[in-house]
Amino acid sequence: MTMTQLHTSDFNGRALFAGMIRAPRNLARQIARRQEFRRAFIPLLAERDQILCDIGYQRFDILRALRLPLREDAMNYIECKRLTRPTESDQTRLPRETLSAC
Repeated sequence: MTMTQLHTSDFNGRALFAGMIRAPRNLARQIARRQEFRRAFIPLLAERDQILCDIGYQRFDILRALRLPLREDAMNYIECKRLTRPTESDQTRLPRETLSAC
């Protein structure tokens, strides 16, 4: 590669340097966010499944979120699971007479 080709190529040293600066900052942010998630949700694992269900979480979802790779946001995962799960009010309840006939 000649010097003119080098100067006219798409190589941008500033962008590369900025990426090298940004990467550790992003990693530190991801680690801090995961630690915050762990501090909030690990104590919930001591609760009964019914209590977790009452607040909109399932034990499996919490355990799965704790095992996600660091690049995936565990808080976003758990909130998406909670929001897409049907709530008790969404489910239709059968009258007591119908239940006794089953």
